Order: sequence, then C-alpha cells, then structure tokens
Amino acid sequence: MLFGHIYSESEGYLVTFSGQQARFTNPDARPNELAQTYQLSWAYPQEAKEAADYLVEEAQRERDAYVGVHLFTRANTRLAKHTAPTVQALWLDEDEGHFPELGPVPTAVVASSSERRHLYWRLTHPVAVEWAVAMNRRIAAWADGDTGKAGLASVLRPPGTANYKRHPQVDLVTITTTGAGPWEPEVLDQAIPELSAPTTGPRTPYDGPEVDLAPYLEAVEVLGPLPDSLGTKYAIVCPWVHEHSGGDRTGTRVGQRDGGGPWFWCDHAHCIEAGRNDEFSVFRRKVSREPRTVALRVPGTRNDDTKGIVIRFD
Repeated sequence: MLFGHIYSESEGYLVTFSGQQARFTNPDARPNELAQTYQLSWAYPQEAKEAADYLVEEAQRERDAYVGVHLFTRANTRLAKHTAPTVQALWLDEDEGHFPELGPVPTAVVASSSERRHLYWRLTHPVAVEWAVAMNRRIAAWADGDTGKAGLASVLRPPGTANYKRHPQVDLVTITTTGAGPWEPEVLDQAIPELSAPTTGPRTPYDGPEVDLAPYLEAVEVLGPLPDSLGTKYAIVCPWVHEHSGGDRTGTRVGQRDGGGPWFWCDHAHCIEAGRNDEFSVFRRKVSREPRTVALRVPGTRNDDTKGIVIRFD
C-alpha cells in the first residue's frame, strides 16, 4: 500500500535496506547499530510485489527493514545525483517530536513503533526533488522531528515489517490512510511555516532607488502572499517554470524588504545553476513589460547609413 501511495505512477528503482541489530551477536554493540546490512534495488513498478515480499521476509528473519522514500534513475545506488528528478509525496520522521494538529493532515501515517510515526503527504502532481527536500525540512522543523531524514538518501520503515530496536520488545510497523488529500503543493507551501532563519532576500542594506513591486507581480502568476517578518513576500510561478523538472510550479518567491530591497528566489536547480537567485535584476528583465525599441537597417542602404526603421515592442 505504501509504494503506490508515495511513488504513484512513477518509474525507476526503489531501494531496500536491511540489517540485524548488532547486539544480537555482540553485547558491546552500540544501541541500534546494524550488522550484516544489505541494500538492493528493484525496478518499479515491475518488481514492486517482489520488493514488498522481500521486506516482509527480512522482518521474519529478525532483521530491521527499510525502503527509500523516493525512486532512483539507476540501480544499486543511493547517491543524490541519481535521484529521480521529481517526487509525488512529502515525508516526515517525527522521531521525538509531533506534527502540529493544526497543520495539513497527512495522507498516510506509518507507526514505526508504539511511540514513533512517519507521516506522508501525497501530492496532486509531481514536484521537483529540490522543493520537496526544502519542504520536508520545514515540516520537520515545525514538528520538532528528525531533519536528517528530510534529504534524498533517507530510508524509512515500511508497513508489514517489524522494529527490533527495543528487542526483546518487537513493534510491528503498520500503516493508516487518513482519507485526506492528495494535497496541492502550493497549498502546503503556504501552510507550512518557513524556517526561522531567513534564507531568501538581500543580505545587505538596500541603498538603490525605490522599486514598485506591483508591476512585476502583474507579469507573473501569483499563488498567494506568504508571511515574512522582514517585509512582503509572495509565492509565484517561476517565469522559467518550463525549465523545472516536471514543470514544477512550486518553490519560487519574490518579495521586498521593509527597507525597499526587492528580491527573487527559486529553489530549483536550473535557476540556482543559472545564477538567478538573489538577482532581482535578472527576474525584472525576464518579466518586464517596459517597451523596447530596435533599429533595423533598410535593405540597399550603405553600411554607414545611420537611417533605419524603428520598431516598438509593447
């Protein structure tokens, strides 16, 4: 049930990981230290049943079993660079924390023990992994959960297996679907608080001319305002959305500090690599509706002829 919930109709390789508590054979082993670990890859969706059966068999052999929370483009790897470019679910390992009751209801809850839970939010459409990881960190911070499990190499316990961490107590891993969702990514982006430390916007005092942000907001699709104690901020659809993996519309903000400094930020790798972040001038040129003029030479005139036709683009 979990595979279809988080992978949906995606294709790639799912990763399974298993190991036995080292203290079963070594009394001096550290708590929850795993020995005799194995990592395998399975083609998804073709080998989904075989992977699920394998995980159950590992649990029956008193081995802790885990599964990757997203797919990979290559087998036998958990390197971030081989991660599938999009995912269709967000995830949280609550650890010792607890996701706020007032937050968006998860679509699935996996009880990894009698006291610990993993939460999943199925999405209406695929989103870029960069945005998903950023959102997972925000969710984990809000829940006081395990921020280390927000990343791309994370593996979590699948239902149908068993948790031997507190052996001889054995906890069965179970799943409950809540009936919520799937969620629009834009809704989650606005509902989940951003990290307390600001990661977007100008980092130095602004001493340039006064900028009216309104014309630039009119030139893009605005998804809604976002809270920002340092000024105004809006979630927008990136003007370079066609370059995002899967055409992902999330993860882009534009705003203005109270001191007047405008800024633009996009979480997606294409925009980061192109040097667009923290460069409002690049965003401004992309969406500007100011008229432009181009002088064209009249065919048959001399090269040094300064006369031409001026065309105005509105």
